[in-house]
This record gives sequence, structure tokens and C-alpha cells, in this order.
Amino acid sequence: MADQPPAFRVIIAGGGVTGLVTALALERASVDFVLLEARDVAPHLGASISIHPHVQIIMEQLGAWPEIRAGVIPLVDRQHFDQHGTLFDDSAVLQEITKMWFLLQSVYNQIRDKTKVRARTGLASYTEHGDRVEVITDAGETIVGDMLIGADGVHSAVRQHMAEQLATFDRATSDALLAGFESRYHCIFATSTNANASGKPFLADATAHNVYYPGFSGVAATGVPGLVFWFLFVRSDQVTRTPSRLRFTDEDAEDAIDRYGDYQLGPGYTFRDLWEARVKAAMVPLEEGVLPTKWNSGGRVVLLGDSVHKATINPGLGGNLAVEGVVNLVNPLVAALRAAGSAGEKGLSGADLRDVFAMYEKEQRPRANKIVKLSGYITRFEAMETWWLRLLRWLMPWVSDASKASGMVSYMKGAKRLDFLPVSEWSTRDTGLVQASV
Repeated sequence: MADQPPAFRVIIAGGGVTGLVTALALERASVDFVLLEARDVAPHLGASISIHPHVQIIMEQLGAWPEIRAGVIPLVDRQHFDQHGTLFDDSAVLQEITKMWFLLQSVYNQIRDKTKVRARTGLASYTEHGDRVEVITDAGETIVGDMLIGADGVHSAVRQHMAEQLATFDRATSDALLAGFESRYHCIFATSTNANASGKPFLADATAHNVYYPGFSGVAATGVPGLVFWFLFVRSDQVTRTPSRLRFTDEDAEDAIDRYGDYQLGPGYTFRDLWEARVKAAMVPLEEGVLPTKWNSGGRVVLLGDSVHKATINPGLGGNLAVEGVVNLVNPLVAALRAAGSAGEKGLSGADLRDVFAMYEKEQRPRANKIVKLSGYITRFEAMETWWLRLLRWLMPWVSDASKASGMVSYMKGAKRLDFLPVSEWSTRDTGLVQASV
């Protein structure tokens, strides 16, 4: 028998960064929700996320920042090496900017009513009605809500179901929903202990190393005491477009290390050294793109985070973009609910929700276009994909750190904050760009 929500209820599909931050923001606004995650909540996957200052403020508003800040080391120095191991740019750009397990767990810890976060409960399908949406879980349970958010990643089940519903009368839009992302690169992402066999650290704390080779690149960073987060980015032999999906096995990752492992990532250590010290590792395609279609069903279902925009991970901007999307959706939603009565007791019509979704997309789409394009450019720059990018790499040390950071700082200043929560006297003066595990 279907459960009946007591007031306006939001169903969130997906328990990654986007879904958990959305749940916490709704709880802080006293909006009812239920979150469905097909796997465990806040597992340690070996991945990491860069948390930029404008998103640190959002985490502070939500109460999650103190726990995150206590467990990370702000990155300060970023050193760039060429394929011969020569240091060609010792950059303080991260300091200029300052003037994904750990992150997920910190956000999850702040959610007061954890009964609303349901692990190992996936979305099988949904049906929209005029005044509600009904979700069928993979266990056959029916959950009723007023709105459904698809925060379930680049291979979103919500987006897939939306496309299936559109296919009977709007094949072009249905196909665009399914084919919105392409993959030209793939990567190994991993967490390793920050010590070689002799106990010597690979990197000093608060340091990031970038290395550039023709066709592949790497980055390592020490953002958490005792750990190195690192990536090996490789240009793929062919371009893959969703819904086709490359799936890599442990053997594929081992083959990549056999091919690239003996190249240095930083002074005195190789990709293989980090691989052998790994705690967790995986190999995945790097999808990129922004859905060209509208990001909602035209009714009570909306897509959020990686389900609508996916950036390559080289510059570490995608997770921050996802949090921005949460803010840009939750702000107009909470405002509409409060205009309708406390916590939406009088509900929102389909027209009300369409207005909310339009405001969200108007704010988020330009920022998504910018970050996805910039991230893809940096991925190709680091792999020296063209002669022009190879030339640009040689020119990079001559550009001041302040100039490199200015564009990013300008972008951060344009980000929204949660309108319904205060911002304390806290500032980014005592923080920096940080790298946290997810």
C-alpha cells in the first residue's frame, strides 16, 4: 500500500554528493523528503573532490564544514612537470584562489532524520499524476511525493525513464536525453597511502603535482593527512556517446598501469608506485556534456547534478558545479513553498513547479556550459592534444598566478548561496582549496 506524505514531499533519487546535499538543504528548510540510494550511502570509493571556497560557504551554511575542515589540509602549492620530469611551473595559484567518503559522510552526518535516507533502495520507475508523482522502487514499493529529483548521476535511471515516456510522442527529445554525453578520455582514480616502501612520503602535505605527456596526464594531491588522491588520464582510442557505456574491469586498470605505470607523476615516484600503495582504485570513462533539452519532464520531475551536466574531472570543478545546482534549485523551491504556506502545506501546482524549474535552469545552465567547456579544455591541454596546446603549455609559466586565478575567482563570486540560511562571519581567509575523499 502506498504511503501518504503529510505535507509537500520531495523524493530524491540518488545518494551521492548532489542527493545528500539536496536532502540536507531541504531538511534545513523544514521541507519533507525521502532519499533513495540503490547502493550503500557514503561508501568509501577511493574518489576525491576539490571543494572550492564558494562551495565551502554552502557547506558552512548547512553545518557540514567544521567536520570537513577538521579532516583536510588546504592545498597551497601546485607544481607542474613535463614528460622529462622537469619542473616548469611552480605555481601558487591555489593560494591566489583562496584570497566524493569524507565529504559524503560529513554531509550525511548532518542530516538529523536519517530514516528518510534509504540505502539499497533504487528507483525502478515513476508515474506522474496531476498533483503527485508515484515512484516504484526496485523492491516493488510505492512511494508518493509531490516532486521527484533525479540526482542519480550521468547514467540516471530517472532520465532514462523520462526518455522512455517521451519516446512515444517526441522521439527527438527522447533521443537527446539519452545521447547527451560523450567520452573521449578515461581515467584511473585512486587513493593511496602517502608513503613508499621505505616510508618516505611521495608528496609533502598541501601539495599538488601535475604531469603532462603526449596523450595522457596525471595529477596527485595531498588533501587529507596520510593519503594521496591521484588520477591517470588517458585519451581513449574512440569516442563513445551515451547511452553506450564503457565499463572497465580491474584487469583493464592493471593493463593501463602496465602501459603507463613506469612514467613519473612527480619527482621520485611513478604511477606504479602510487598504484602499489593504493587503498582504493577504479577505472572509468570521463563523460562530458550538458543536456541540450529542458531539464524537467514538464510536470513534477526534474534532473539535477551529473544527470544533466557532466564535466571531466581534471580541474576538479564538477562536484562544485553540482552543489551550485542544488542551491539554484532549492532556493526557488523553498521560496515557492513558503509563499504557499509553512513547508508547503498548501502544496504547489504543476504550474508553480514549472516556474521553479525554469528559474533553476536559467541560473544553472550558463554556469554548466562554462564549466563543462573549461574542464574539457583543461583535459585536452594537460594531454597536449594539439600543437597549439603544446605551445600553450610552454607559455603557461610566463602567465602570473594572479591572472590564472582571476577568471576562477570571478566565476566563484557569481555563485549563489542558500537564501534561507544565514552566512556567518566565517570567511575563506583561513581556508583554501581543499581535496576531500568521497
